[in-house]
Amino acid sequence: MDAVKAIKNRRTQKVLADNVWEVSTNQKELKNTVDELLDLASCAPYHYKSDLKHQSEEKELNSCLPFRFYVLDTSHCRELINYAKEQGIELKKLKNMLSASDVLFIVTWLPKQENTSVDNKKEPFPFYGDVVHMEHIAAASAAIQNVLIGATAKEIPNYWSSGGPLREKELREYLEIPLNEILLGAIFLFPKDINDKDVFIKTGGLRESGKEKKTWSKWITKK
Repeated sequence: MDAVKAIKNRRTQKVLADNVWEVSTNQKELKNTVDELLDLASCAPYHYKSDLKHQSEEKELNSCLPFRFYVLDTSHCRELINYAKEQGIELKKLKNMLSASDVLFIVTWLPKQENTSVDNKKEPFPFYGDVVHMEHIAAASAAIQNVLIGATAKEIPNYWSSGGPLREKELREYLEIPLNEILLGAIFLFPKDINDKDVFIKTGGLRESGKEKKTWSKWITKK
């Protein structure tokens, strides 16, 4: 599938399984797919490097990119459900998606300055508002879109979630995702045969809204 077709075909597919699906046996192919999608994420444009504190040699993830991707394979998606149940954490619809997903990407962006007045059980909201942070969010969003388009080109059903309970300290500590990073999106990849399964698939409610070009774009003409 070429890029234009992939962009036009991309659609929200929120797969909500009532029961945990079996883990795919072809995990090697799945890992290769993840590596290819991460390569696409790294191609996203960015205007500012991450703050030096995020590039410390003491950190396992110390790239100058202003975002981070944390990947859960199928087994770890299921294990996250079990952990949450043991800890009494309510996952809500996230549980249904984890029950069906082959892969979960948890995507964060890296603030350079944190708001020290926030609850230490949550991310640094509100973050310091400036152009650098705005650019970091834009870069991470571009990386997310690259993954969504790449998955669509491979005909892999996908969904971009806001993350919900994944923002909470207990789950962040379990997943080893620092609280000084801000979650921008959780990308779910689902099996290609979801349409053959007895499962509820919620599509995006805004797909056709506001798309008429004259309502959101114009040519600038000066005499």
